Amino acid sequence: MPKRLGAHSFAIKLTMIVVALTELTGCWSKQELNDRTFVSTMIVDRDEQGRTEISTMFLLPNRISIGLNASPGAEKPFVLMTGKGRDITEAFQQIQKDLPRNVAWGQMRTIIVGDRYARAGMAPLFDFLIRATDFRLRVYVFYFNGEARNVAKLTPLFERFPAEIWRESAHSRRLPPVNIRNLLYSQWNNLGDAYIPELSMRDLKLETEDKTVHWSGIGGAALMKNNAVVGTFTEDETIGISFMKSRTPEMMLTATIPDPKGLFSVRLVDVKQVTRAERRGGKVYIHVSIDGKADLVSIQSNLDLYDPASMRKIERALNVRVRDLAQSAADKAQEEQVDAFQWSEYVKYKYPSLWRRWADQPRENLFLNMKPVIHARITMRTPGISHSPRVSSKGGGIS
Repeated sequence: MPKRLGAHSFAIKLTMIVVALTELTGCWSKQELNDRTFVSTMIVDRDEQGRTEISTMFLLPNRISIGLNASPGAEKPFVLMTGKGRDITEAFQQIQKDLPRNVAWGQMRTIIVGDRYARAGMAPLFDFLIRATDFRLRVYVFYFNGEARNVAKLTPLFERFPAEIWRESAHSRRLPPVNIRNLLYSQWNNLGDAYIPELSMRDLKLETEDKTVHWSGIGGAALMKNNAVVGTFTEDETIGISFMKSRTPEMMLTATIPDPKGLFSVRLVDVKQVTRAERRGGKVYIHVSIDGKADLVSIQSNLDLYDPASMRKIERALNVRVRDLAQSAADKAQEEQVDAFQWSEYVKYKYPSLWRRWADQPRENLFLNMKPVIHARITMRTPGISHSPRVSSKGGGIS
């Protein structure tokens, strides 16, 4: 009998819970979903009068087709709105007052900063981001050499929304990704130096399209010193940044063999780096070790790939290429006296007495007494699925 009463009591409790849940209607949040509009991208510019210009790209649910067989439609499922003000908040309020819904930042994927604003100093943007609680710290940040709102003119082909194009460029690590967290860390824990990947914009004629499209791709990277952009890395130097700062799962790279002269391309796999500091008297050497594996994809040379010595020759040429790319990025930062890779941390925490000695002029002492040393150890795994065909030394044809 007690067992039956226990089961009966459990059934009554379960029924009460179900009834209570059915009474909970509406949105769980304090604000209804229909009262919100979601930002996918925030674009920051500066006009010729020195005012801050904010452009926000909103998703338009009423233009999004539903269902697998639904047609995407001719209208864009997003819209860009712009406001100007003395600071970011005032500029944003110019946008908010013209909207029928309240802006929500939780779905934002990217921030793009124009050249004029970036060179004037990005400290106001960082202050805004650190105080606002709606932003996620993993939002990617990009630089555009011009008025950044022009990138909104692109023609999205592979994705429905422009923000997904830019986010995927960083997520797939086709450029060294930088997010809000990285920039805020460099702002408050180092010298305020960093690098920001660059977006490009150009007109592109595609054979499958009946018109020229506005294409947004990736370029080099901006060099930020004391919160302001002071220069740019070339595309080759940006590849060097990828080797030194971000773990790259896969990358294609082309290099040359000096003797016999030829060209080859490899697929780099699982490239990673380790950085350490070594003090020698008053100087500090920053050792960057780049490790990874590579598979041969193509070669234009008369090297005999059956000979292990030929593979070692390719491996040496590849490591020289990787080292030169990374060294070029390090040299650019040294030339501009920019702690873009936060190497000051290795001095600050490993040699605190030396850092205290440099306290009066930390930047000048850092670049006067610091020397980066790049080590590349990429191992060739295979020559591909075949050792032949290869280029003939006589006629340059395939033998």
